[in-house]
Formats: sequence, C-alpha cells, structure tokens
Amino acid sequence: MRRLQQLLQSRVVFVDDILYFSFKKHVFSGCIVQGGLIWKCTWQKPGEEPQNIFCKAATIEQQPYIRTFESLTDWTETCIQECLDEYHTRYSSWKRVRHKRTEQPMEVLFKHLQKRQMTRDSDQSKHLLLYEQLAGQKNYIDALKKTLDEWGNWFEKTHKGQKKPVCSPNEPQEPQEEQAAQPFVLTSDTGQYMVLHRVNEVAPPECVSWLKENGQQSFEKILQRVQFEPVKRGTDTWTPTDEETSKRFLHNFFSD
Repeated sequence: MRRLQQLLQSRVVFVDDILYFSFKKHVFSGCIVQGGLIWKCTWQKPGEEPQNIFCKAATIEQQPYIRTFESLTDWTETCIQECLDEYHTRYSSWKRVRHKRTEQPMEVLFKHLQKRQMTRDSDQSKHLLLYEQLAGQKNYIDALKKTLDEWGNWFEKTHKGQKKPVCSPNEPQEPQEEQAAQPFVLTSDTGQYMVLHRVNEVAPPECVSWLKENGQQSFEKILQRVQFEPVKRGTDTWTPTDEETSKRFLHNFFSD
C-alpha cells in the first residue's frame, strides 16, 4: 500500500488536507483526495497570487480535466520539471513536503504512523526507530551542553572572581568529602520503623497486637529499658548515642 494511502487510512491525514513545498521561492500546493491521491494543485510564483495548474476547464466538446498524482515524488518532480523546466534536480519529497494543518514534514507524520505499528513491525524496523529516537535525544543533550557552556562563559565575564554555582559537564568537579555512616537511633522514626518491621516478622501475634494497642510512646519507653549484652569488641554507650554501639546493635539485631 502506498504511503499516502496508509496515512489516510490511519487517520494521520484526512481528505482535503493541504500539502505544500517550495523550490527556488516558488510555492506549490496540492490537496489530498480519497485513495491517497494528490490533486487541485496550485503554483505561486514569487510575489504573485497562486494559480491552478494541471487542470482544464470544461468546454462544449470536452469534460473538465484535473490531473492526479499517486505519490509525493511524482507530484514534486512533475511540478519542478513541467512548471520550472528543472530536470536535473534530486528533490527529497518526504523531507521537503509539509502538511499545512500540522506544519509538519510528511516524513515526520509517516514516522508517527510507524511508531503506532511498532508491535506489528519487524525487529529491524523497531531498531531503526529506536536508533532515530536515540539520535534525537543525543542532539538535545548536545544542545543543552552548548547552552550550559555559553552560560559559563557569560558568568565568567560578568562575575569575575566568583565561583560558579554549577559546573559544566566538561569541567572537573571538586572532590566531596565522603559522608560517614550515621548512628542508628532507636527512638527516631526510621529506627522505630526498622525495629517494628523486624518485630512484625518474627514476634508472636499477641506481641504485635500489644504494640499496636499501646502506641508509639509505650514502645519508646520499652526501648529505653532494654538491656543489651556486652559484645566482644568495644563498650556500648547509649547516652549519648555512640556510632559504633549503634552499628553493633543493628548487626546483632538483624542477624539473630
């Protein structure tokens, strides 16, 4: 099936939609008709009004005549060759012809149709569409990097001696201090969550039920009265919270 007919049947384009293209300041337009044909063509010369082409008015002897085209390539080549006498020009029709209602090149509209049909297409077609999407994303990333570099140059000129609030991807970043492990505080929301999670997994149902009935404050009081067995290395210090004690308790609690 021809491409225009596919676009028409898939309702990407509709009957009576206008297509147009320009060549050396000459603008040609055509109208889509049923069957994916192009007709009702016009030619607008530079500085003049559009005029109908490829049609003849009715006479007493003859019926009215209007020429139709089955493809964009046939249409564009005929316009360029017969109207402008240009016979040695390779014209990329699907890239140059635009859909007037959406102001999109016809190639873009056909790719939208291909994306709809990806589930039915071959693996090769899927890969091609994905590669095109990746190329588009890469182009967008390059544009963002260029904008960031331009902003960096502007900042250096207008704010001499000041440190930029952000770094360009190409600039080396200052090393950041590695954050040490934070102590595990049992009375914190996070600490209580982890303990209750463990209790809910291993404790009897009556224990879990009692904790739910008595609430968070009772649970904090129980934690304050908990006695811990001494470990082989180091001395536990609970007030104030000691980092090594918290690490040892957390390891022992979840490994029992």
